[in-house]
Amino acid sequence: MNLSKNQIIVIGAIGLIVLFFVLLFLGVIPGLKKSGTSGNFGTIGGGSETVVNFWGIADNDNDVKAVRAVIEEYQKINKGVRIDFAPFDDAKNYEKTLLNALATGKAPDIIAFHNTWLTKHYDKIIPIPETIFPLSALQQLFPYVVEQDFVLRQAQDESSRQEEKSFIVALPLYIDTLALLYNKDLFDAKSIALTPTTWQTFQNLVPYLREVNLLNQITKPASAIGGSEKNIDNASDLLNLLMIQFGSKMIDDSGKLSFGREGLPALNFYLQFSNPNSPYYTWNENLRYSLNSFSDGSTAMIFNYASRIPLIKAKNPYFRIGIAPMPQPAGISQPLNYADYWGLSVSNQSRQSDLAWNFILFATANPQTAEIYLQTSKKPPALLSLIQKYINDPELGVFSRQALTARSWRQPDGNAIKQIFSNMIESILSGKISPQQGLEQVENEINGL
Repeated sequence: MNLSKNQIIVIGAIGLIVLFFVLLFLGVIPGLKKSGTSGNFGTIGGGSETVVNFWGIADNDNDVKAVRAVIEEYQKINKGVRIDFAPFDDAKNYEKTLLNALATGKAPDIIAFHNTWLTKHYDKIIPIPETIFPLSALQQLFPYVVEQDFVLRQAQDESSRQEEKSFIVALPLYIDTLALLYNKDLFDAKSIALTPTTWQTFQNLVPYLREVNLLNQITKPASAIGGSEKNIDNASDLLNLLMIQFGSKMIDDSGKLSFGREGLPALNFYLQFSNPNSPYYTWNENLRYSLNSFSDGSTAMIFNYASRIPLIKAKNPYFRIGIAPMPQPAGISQPLNYADYWGLSVSNQSRQSDLAWNFILFATANPQTAEIYLQTSKKPPALLSLIQKYINDPELGVFSRQALTARSWRQPDGNAIKQIFSNMIESILSGKISPQQGLEQVENEINGL
């Protein structure tokens, strides 16, 4: 493959940055050296061991093994450091426990930081020093969505001149995105050779895959779409993605939620799949939970993240799962996708913030250790170099490519917003409010947060 001059320059720049971090971690470059500390934190305080507490999210045993493998690599070259990892398998319980620990002054050094937490929790962390990892390094190593989610910009008043300063609050180990998961056996049985690439082709598939009884009741849905979180896993994320794909900026110039004129068409498109009068009707609130009905072969397609695939396989080890890119609106020049992932950050109560950030950089910005995490956890990569490496992988390829076009919006409270969107969908489906009223209600509730 022939590379252009610009491509060679970009690849060379990334290579130099990676080499810098490798040398930094090996202690060849002093980097974060402090008095009483070796260049790579090998010994601290005259040989005494330094403990760094780390709270993280782990969906399953593989996640725990992946983090512990990275910690083991770090401690091989930093023998005076012990990273104590405490995994949490429930995100809401983790957030509650973390807030309680912060309130009592017992927070860990390293914390898991969700990609929707910036607005809500930026004041609880210590940003990475710009001298250690500048914004330009982040932009060269990670996809744009990481800058959207983990970079806080604040105006600085210096000599009566407004200047914007950027603070990096977290770095990701992986980036997960919504994708189309489908039942290969059902597609084969229906003689469907190609997966839908646009929402129009997706609509056209619904009548072929949907199965109904004599009373015209759905027995096997074509897809889990059109309903609420009541029985569709990550329904609110899917609706958020459609809003963005239809052109909604989500946040206006004043910083408030505003769907704009694109919001209603996106919502109506979503709701048509749960409308009995629509030719594309395929879902209702009485059907079983989407992950269960998909796992047992009843539902042909769902939209979900790579992190859900191990759960589906655990429910049905013999299930042939197909993975395809998210459908896009017809005629668009730039695909748009939706990300959900966790980064690593340092709490503002840490007494070893430099050491904590040193470990985070080792885990996230070093391709060798980041790949150790990837291979064990089976989660999609975050580093651009690994995205390129795994872009054609049969399981991670779709998610790797989609990370490059993933977009986000600043949410004041991710959990509350997910519930607000779900409540709106339920209210519309029950006939309590119209779609237009639902959007207005959501805007008011979220802006009230």
